[in-house]
Amino acid sequence: MTVGGKETEAMGRGHGLAYYVAIYTAALALIAAFGIATFLLSDRIISEESRSATLVRIATRQTTLSQRISGLAFQYAMANPQQRRYLEPLILSSVGLMRSSHEALLMGDAQLGLPGGGFSAEIDELFFGELEQLDYRVRRFMTLAEDFLELPQNFLDEKNQGLIRLMAAAQDDLMESLTEVATIYEDASRARVDVLRERISWLFTSFLAIVALEGVLVFRPLFRTLVRHREELYNMARTDPLTGCFNRRALMETAANEFARSRRYRSPLTIAVYDIDHFKKVNDTFGHDAGDEVIKHIAAVTEQSIRSVDIFGRTGGEEFSIILPDTDIHGAGVVAEKLRSAVEASVTPYSGKEIAVTISVGIGTVLPDDEDAAQALSRADQALYRAKQTGRNKVNTFELEETGATD
Repeated sequence: MTVGGKETEAMGRGHGLAYYVAIYTAALALIAAFGIATFLLSDRIISEESRSATLVRIATRQTTLSQRISGLAFQYAMANPQQRRYLEPLILSSVGLMRSSHEALLMGDAQLGLPGGGFSAEIDELFFGELEQLDYRVRRFMTLAEDFLELPQNFLDEKNQGLIRLMAAAQDDLMESLTEVATIYEDASRARVDVLRERISWLFTSFLAIVALEGVLVFRPLFRTLVRHREELYNMARTDPLTGCFNRRALMETAANEFARSRRYRSPLTIAVYDIDHFKKVNDTFGHDAGDEVIKHIAAVTEQSIRSVDIFGRTGGEEFSIILPDTDIHGAGVVAEKLRSAVEASVTPYSGKEIAVTISVGIGTVLPDDEDAAQALSRADQALYRAKQTGRNKVNTFELEETGATD
């Protein structure tokens, strides 16, 4: 595959990842929307329950106030002038509280969190319908209480007509009607809360279903895609982009692993280093594109010539290395000579021409006192240098180099 092809493939993978990221973002937005909707419904339930408690408290207080006013009025009629001066403001304050509570029930009260308008058709019928006329009866009761305080005090007793009318108004099913108001408010509010709770239940069920679907249709494929891209990026970081074989970093990591295995099992380990002879001449004569083709050709010949257990990679411009596990210096020489011969016998086609090259190979083996594979690699580099100094297109080992001999 060419570098341009890899770039195109990488772009395709990038677009695929962007698609999953977009779906993932949309999924998060949907989950956030469900969270917000649940919060708003929960807030409405809390508000509704608070409103219900306020309405019931006010409606219940109206019942208490009607009884308090009638009771204070009776005490007022029976009291002496000094006691009446104490009772009168109590009656007036109770009437005032009853009036403000009545207005809050009918018209709403922002401070109490009560919206304006009727709470339900049943409440409206109770207050304003021809049958009950509770609004009229409450207002009449408060007017009778205020009028009672305006009567001449000399004529006040339990037989006073003003007191009788006030007591009759209080006992004329007023308390029962006010109690019914509180019950209606409570029942209607509970019904509204039940509806909101059903919506939350439906919303929560839908949320779980969507999360499950997103897990199967979005998160699972996205996770797999991310893992695949991670593996691809990891491989790209270890792969030479021109030849597709290991780069220097990956090869050195492999060499370190093989060195550790060699030490553990006391098995031989050898490294071969080779590069293309007179590679600069190829670039100068045919151009750098031709040089790239030659490098790719050498990589392909190497892959065909070495054993399946051997690992090779490109460690420099025109330089390659081979790690030969479980192989001593002589076995490595056989593999290296096979590779050298294969390269010499092959040509690289380029623009209607055939480019012939040779390679020089240096071999170094791991010794018992070595601390890492880099020392064997250094010996292979020295053997390679010796091969180039003594004519190129040959295989040279570090041990033979020490005696001055070459293959």
